Amino acid sequence: MIRLLLYSAVVISCFLISNEQLNRERRKIRIAKELEDVIFQMEALLKYGSYDVYQLCEKCFSDITAFDASGFTKITDSFSESFLKACKKSLCNASESTESAFMKISEFLGMYESETQISGLETILGEIKSDRIVMENELAGKRKLYLCLGAFSGIVICLVLM
Repeated sequence: MIRLLLYSAVVISCFLISNEQLNRERRKIRIAKELEDVIFQMEALLKYGSYDVYQLCEKCFSDITAFDASGFTKITDSFSESFLKACKKSLCNASESTESAFMKISEFLGMYESETQISGLETILGEIKSDRIVMENELAGKRKLYLCLGAFSGIVICLVLM
């Protein structure tokens, strides 16, 4: 009876580990969606408002829930350097391509006229959006695979232990 419980615990543990991997992938997608919203809001504020880069970051990152955005809301020093530091600190759970695309904002935001900044933001928004779509499509295909492999690996471990 105890063996049966232990074997069940092994299978369930392996299943939960695979489910955690799925949750990491979902988190990457959620971060990409929030970054898209941030960029969209930045574009709107640049088009219709007169904010400097510090106010822009404080306003756009204030409602973020998918990751800790406190580094973005407290930028006071050199914008480019502080923005890159905040990206490295806050976007560690994002996909590499999303993170690198978002970091490009530091290269032009606050340095050129608003039309150039908006154009750069639109380019980065397109990169992040296409990356998110790829991640969503991959997740749809990998979901069953991850869960089945997790359960199967638990069963294999139980068979080896028998």
